[in-house]
Amino acid sequence: MTKAIPPRPEDGHKGTFGTVGIIGGCTQCGVVMLGAPVLAATAALRSGCGRVEIMSSESLLGHILSCCSSATGRILPVEPSDVEEVMTEWVKQLQAFVIGPGLGRGPVVEALVEWVLGKAHIPVVLDADALHVMSAMGCPAPTGQIVLTPHPGEFAVLAQGCDHDLPTSDMDSRQTAAKAMAEHLSCVVVLKGHRTVVAGSDIWTSDQGGVELAVPGSGDVLAGILGGILAQQAAAGILDAESAARTAVSVHAVAGSHLAQMRGIRGLMASEIADAVPGAVDAVV
Repeated sequence: MTKAIPPRPEDGHKGTFGTVGIIGGCTQCGVVMLGAPVLAATAALRSGCGRVEIMSSESLLGHILSCCSSATGRILPVEPSDVEEVMTEWVKQLQAFVIGPGLGRGPVVEALVEWVLGKAHIPVVLDADALHVMSAMGCPAPTGQIVLTPHPGEFAVLAQGCDHDLPTSDMDSRQTAAKAMAEHLSCVVVLKGHRTVVAGSDIWTSDQGGVELAVPGSGDVLAGILGGILAQQAAAGILDAESAARTAVSVHAVAGSHLAQMRGIRGLMASEIADAVPGAVDAVV
């Protein structure tokens, strides 16, 4: 795990450490979700990546960037037919994608998920709404380095979409279930929850972290940390999605533990977890 995050050369600059593209945020059915991409972007930057670009709807993007002024923005395509051209150009500037935090559903989202699964050719983290869309698509076999980050409910949705006899993810079978899905989809699966499981070529279970992490937005922070680590790996030419996932889970857990020691296990904010990531990275690597 010590090599999962590359060292930082003294002459490094923001281009040295990779750029993460985060696709998230929406206004649907009278509900506004803009905190999720902000948390993911903040966590990615705190993990040490060089740059973050957030793609969201034009109506939300200014508000999102006002909450995360260190990121830059890109307007979400309006029509599914625009996705191919926009994404083909954007991916040339990126080392990793995080898609799903607060993203919502709809034809454009479906086109985006389909594109990143089949044509991204850089590491991709699928979280939250992107997992539901992937399931509705029948869980097509992805190409490239794909990491899925479901909580147990999202895992059940994915398993149903796979149309495959996958084990359930109750407490007694979390490892077996995560491993079966990872093998079926040829990807890395991070099954979140108490004792988070990372499954890929092997199975690893976290023994860190606790109930202090059970707060709104905590999963968005984890997705951002993972995207940031993947971008750093890709920029350094040492890409290993499985080691990145294990390290991200450990960093997330240690950040929560450090905060809990200082402030107790109740009432922590996901933004506080994101801000504690730099110290947690140093502790883990």
